[in-house]
Amino acid sequence: MRAKTKINASNIIFIGSGISSSFTIIHFLDHLLKIRIQKELKLTIIDKYKEFHTGIPYGERSGSSVLLITSLKNFLPLSILQDFLIWLTIHKDSLIQEFRSNGGKLANEWIETNTNSIKHNKWEELYIPRRFFGRYIDELVRSKINESISKGIIAVDYIMKEVIDVEKTNRKYTIFLNSGETIYSEKVILSIGSLPVKYLWKHQSCIEEEHLLFINNPYCPDLSTVLNKINTFIKNKENQNINVLIVGANASGLEMLYKLNDVKEIESEINKFLMLSIQGLLPDTIINEEKRKKYKPHYLEALKKESHITAKLIADATFKDLDRADQINLGAASTVEIVSKAFGSLLERLDETELKEFACLYGNKIGRRQRCAGYHYFRTAQNLHNQNKFQHIAGRFENITQNSKNDYLLEYLDTCTNTNRIHDDTIQIVINCIGSTTLYNDDIPQLLKNLMNKGFCVKNNSNIGFDVNEKLEAQDNFHIIGPLVAGNIIEGKAVWHLEHCGRIIWLSKLLAEKMGQYFSQKQEVINE
Repeated sequence: MRAKTKINASNIIFIGSGISSSFTIIHFLDHLLKIRIQKELKLTIIDKYKEFHTGIPYGERSGSSVLLITSLKNFLPLSILQDFLIWLTIHKDSLIQEFRSNGGKLANEWIETNTNSIKHNKWEELYIPRRFFGRYIDELVRSKINESISKGIIAVDYIMKEVIDVEKTNRKYTIFLNSGETIYSEKVILSIGSLPVKYLWKHQSCIEEEHLLFINNPYCPDLSTVLNKINTFIKNKENQNINVLIVGANASGLEMLYKLNDVKEIESEINKFLMLSIQGLLPDTIINEEKRKKYKPHYLEALKKESHITAKLIADATFKDLDRADQINLGAASTVEIVSKAFGSLLERLDETELKEFACLYGNKIGRRQRCAGYHYFRTAQNLHNQNKFQHIAGRFENITQNSKNDYLLEYLDTCTNTNRIHDDTIQIVINCIGSTTLYNDDIPQLLKNLMNKGFCVKNNSNIGFDVNEKLEAQDNFHIIGPLVAGNIIEGKAVWHLEHCGRIIWLSKLLAEKMGQYFSQKQEVINE
């Protein structure tokens, strides 16, 4: 693979090299391989991290021994799943060996539990290690790039630097790097993934004090390094009770609880795990088939009879039906498919204005009520609870305070009483897993600030996404792909949660088609 360091002009620049850009590249090169172009295209792929093509979830930064939050069959669309299953079968021995060597007791339990399924290549129902997919996508995109290079279709530059600004002159974009260098391109793909983690306390990714370790970003620089810091901190507190507070019950929060109990040296020394989330509930895991068969989303079904409906009416009906499910102790794992299908059919009746309002204001709110996770995460919390080592607190993080003994305590806004409270247990380790910041906060990357200040990108009412057109353009030849597309209408569909791999693949294929059309029109092509 050609990987230059010279900074020059390019036809396409990818800012960010995670899953969204990887699938866009794969689909785009598939298109180019079907035709013969007269002039080689130059691709430049820029990322501030050393690992390309996987992003945080599927790369080294989140480790090699964390599992998918959904089963494999629900993780990938069928078109991608079939090829991935073949690849898993071919590489399973080396994958399992790496998983075992990088994991701990929970990793070994996973292997033992699923030995028979792995032996007979029955992967679809498994919650496989995420790193397996990262290995696959990295191999796939590099293979596709090498094939395209060998046929003289493209040349590729990889640049490990940070993009801090973009300017446009004479229909060309100038990309400014933090090194002071510049690159010129006619087309830009902004694919930097989700917005950065919102820091809860102070302005550092990790704060180390004598009696407190506060981790604002568990993936900075990577999960393995963070776990080593936690282990070292605990060793230095020998013969002291160590309580861990995890703020947030989303995928990252569950993952951190899981990994802290996977590493024996850490798990054996922790006295208690506290988890703080607004609802005080873990994502649902177990499907109740009997109750599920009887459950009907009555409020949503009633809306089907109305002649005029709005985004708000659909959202209100959805919340009422979810409240009904809560009243009969029927969780999201049992209702998510039923409820989503019911409100999804109603969205088809909304005009574009109302559909965009749903995408911006209601989609993610409903999603937070429909969170599901694999049983391996639930079991970890359940086992700790049975040992009186786990407590889930319903509230919002306010602060970490100190008492007269210089011990740290959690201050939080109690969800039930709407009053500030101080939790009784002292806290020695805090892990921030509340998720990303928004475009209205100051702690976003300088690149995004500059793009908004210049009017290149206009944030929408979702607070986490930019407006784009049907070509996924914020400006002519300036495309956006991935989570920053939240709050848009694409091909008549409202999009709001763009961290779902299936939706990422759908949009990347759409963008690749638009790119293929653009360059096909610019060059005379001959069908092979």
